[in-house]
Amino acid sequence: MEFIVKETDEDTLFRLVLGLVVPRPIGWVSSLSPEGIPNLAPFSFFNAVNDCPPVLMVSVSDRDDGTPKDTVRNILATGEFVVNLVSEELFDKMLITSKEFPPEVNEFEEAGLSPEESRFVKAPRVGESKVSFECKLYKHMKVYDMHLILGEALLIRVRDNILDEEGKVIYERYKPIGRLGGKFYLRTFRDCLLEG
Repeated sequence: MEFIVKETDEDTLFRLVLGLVVPRPIGWVSSLSPEGIPNLAPFSFFNAVNDCPPVLMVSVSDRDDGTPKDTVRNILATGEFVVNLVSEELFDKMLITSKEFPPEVNEFEEAGLSPEESRFVKAPRVGESKVSFECKLYKHMKVYDMHLILGEALLIRVRDNILDEEGKVIYERYKPIGRLGGKFYLRTFRDCLLEG
């Protein structure tokens, strides 16, 4: 089966990209509004694009009304954010933060998560997350209707118990979640799916 992009409707293209480019890590992005309101939202159009220095990419769509989401507005206004990574025990809380809340709502409170003070940026980290990257905005650009945000990591916080003596990741302890298509997620080290 072949799909000529110019001749394929947007819904089909969306389903194909989300369903075929898998698994995708989830960038759980925390930011702070200029008024000081914390925001937390997960994005699966996310990955690393450089290692030294680490540069992370997150791609964020606009709201249905065409306005930028809080994550984009906050990052462009403050120039900083944190990418927290999602492990199995945080799955349900991550789903809560995926809802579209008004800008004045604090998603940390809605999901019962602990905002933790970052060292180099004002945006809080997710205290329960096993891995967090404190980032300054490196570049922003529009890719059609998506906001492509590149962040240069200033600090990588990793819980001690997921690294061995040589600094290698122990995945059985990390247990990261990957995104598949639709409502399906992958538990990295188990032969099963999570449905959200």
